[in-house]
Amino acid sequence: MPARRAAAAAFIAILAGCTTVTGDPSPAPPTFTEAVGSVALDAITPGGVDVLDLAAAPDGGTLALLADTADPAVTYLVPIDEDGVGAVRRLDDAGDRLFVTADGTVLVAGPGRLTTVGAGTVDLAVTGDVAALSPDGRRLYVANGSELAAVDPATGAVQGSVEIGEGYTVTALAAAEDGPIALMSDARATDLADVAVLGTWSADLEPGPVVELAPDRPASIPFALRLTGDGTAVVTLTAGSGDDPYRVVVVEDGEVTASHVIPGTDRTPADLALSPDGRIAYLPVAGFEVTSGVISLDLASGEQLADARLCEGQATFGRVALAADRLTVIGSCISGAAPSTTAFVVG
Repeated sequence: MPARRAAAAAFIAILAGCTTVTGDPSPAPPTFTEAVGSVALDAITPGGVDVLDLAAAPDGGTLALLADTADPAVTYLVPIDEDGVGAVRRLDDAGDRLFVTADGTVLVAGPGRLTTVGAGTVDLAVTGDVAALSPDGRRLYVANGSELAAVDPATGAVQGSVEIGEGYTVTALAAAEDGPIALMSDARATDLADVAVLGTWSADLEPGPVVELAPDRPASIPFALRLTGDGTAVVTLTAGSGDDPYRVVVVEDGEVTASHVIPGTDRTPADLALSPDGRIAYLPVAGFEVTSGVISLDLASGEQLADARLCEGQATFGRVALAADRLTVIGSCISGAAPSTTAFVVG
């Protein structure tokens, strides 16, 4: 386990554009306090765009996968930094899930297919709505309504599969060195209240524990999932309809080790990013009593360490990605003007 965790941590550090020298003290993870740039993404096409996914690239930049609002089968791969967008690459019928490996290979997954940008598309022997790529790039995990499958990204052939179980719906999927992890909704309770749970499997798809994420509440709804370098899971969810329902929850070795209220927000964050060492979560928040922007939250204590205002009033936010010392947040400020899909670059 220590060797596999070390390998996973190294991979996450590469994706974040950071390196660690053995023997040197680990640098403090970044916190973010201001927007250093914004990019109007709707200008890319006449009809505007929908943001499908974001990913950090090994060179320190951020890649966005965008769909043409007028024709969703047309997608674009767009590099983003604080100065604007780079060269736009069109991809037709590619999919909606973006992966970037440590060597810079870019892959896009869609139902029944996987495109390696610049190298072609393979048909997958299974179809699913949710996918995750293993840290070494050798397995694509695909989940549909009843099955979790491991697929060879080079050929599309199924390497193994397992039944997820009746009553579970996969919301998000991630992959550690040790195997896939699924954020799910469990509808099996007799009182008909769905609850948010986390399921784990080995690399060979042997089932592990299923962990309820808000056991103190009768109902909960899962939203976003990220993994730290050692495979610890960090999720966001809505825990019931009482006071302070919006939470970020940490699961390590099959147990909930932390559960924190997300300060001030009255909307569940659609996504989150993690510092390379897994100590800080970056959460876009919006509400009537909170700055519309992104907060840096200490996952050990639940303390809000910093915030960056992105909109003067209300806002909606979506995908988030950390690349080196910059955070990219997709959102739209709500004002008297027409909404505009914007990439906010935060430093």
